[in-house]
Amino acid sequence: MKCVLVVDDDRDYLSLFGNFLLQAGFSVQCATSGDEALSILKDSTIHLMITDLNMPKMSGIELAKKALIIMPRMPIILHSGSISPELTLLAEVVGISRVMAKPVNPGAMLEAIRNEIREV
Repeated sequence: MKCVLVVDDDRDYLSLFGNFLLQAGFSVQCATSGDEALSILKDSTIHLMITDLNMPKMSGIELAKKALIIMPRMPIILHSGSISPELTLLAEVVGISRVMAKPVNPGAMLEAIRNEIREV
């Protein structure tokens, strides 16, 4: 079973999204901060990380940079309520696999997750 790490400072959203992924057949780890996510990455086998962009203390971009040092081949999906061409370009430069809009379209997110995991 593939494990997805979901990172978001909104606990309610994290719970709903985590349950959605569990029902879709994934193992799920959840983190409410970048530091918590990095700790999980050091101690677990994670096949893909999904992170929010705007979080206190450490943005999704900063988290992705640090996460890719720990797990260089791990796909990362960044999701945000405010997507721009500049954000998409920055994400690509950092090594983020995809940028997706929030709120999440469940079908599109599942397709993206399956495609990213398959490519690893």
